[in-house]
Amino acid sequence: MSTITAPQTEGSAIPSKTSISKSQIQQLQTICSGKFRSREERLEALSEMTGVELTSIKELNRLQADELIYFFNTGKIIDHSAWALFDRNNTQHKTILSLCHQLGWVQEEKPQFVDLHRLGGWLKSDKSPVKMPLKEMERPQLSKIISALQIIIKKSYK
Repeated sequence: MSTITAPQTEGSAIPSKTSISKSQIQQLQTICSGKFRSREERLEALSEMTGVELTSIKELNRLQADELIYFFNTGKIIDHSAWALFDRNNTQHKTILSLCHQLGWVQEEKPQFVDLHRLGGWLKSDKSPVKMPLKEMERPQLSKIISALQIIIKKSYK
């Protein structure tokens, strides 16, 4: 999906490349206030759409914010699954799929299959150590993804 860039209104300060901008926060809050009754409902919907659990809109990066603004303005569905496409012959890809199963990142209607939308959303997020599609990653990058997913699993059992 192509993204649109929100206009910058921060003045002369040069904003971070990854942090959501103030204008994006304002746009999303304005859009969401008319669509969702509560903050919790809004965050739950945005979490589902991005594939990453959010506790605040400020946790979104610019790409995610642009995609959400684009979606709310056009009605076109955000699809992160292309970032999670995998090579079934690659052992590291298989390990990542196994870790996703352990995390419960599976399709509701077909729990035997990994939820590629959720994995792709996580790969695009600031929580991923490598922000690129799975099929474009080399061994060292895949190792970082595997380690990060293992840490998430360990934290979920504490």
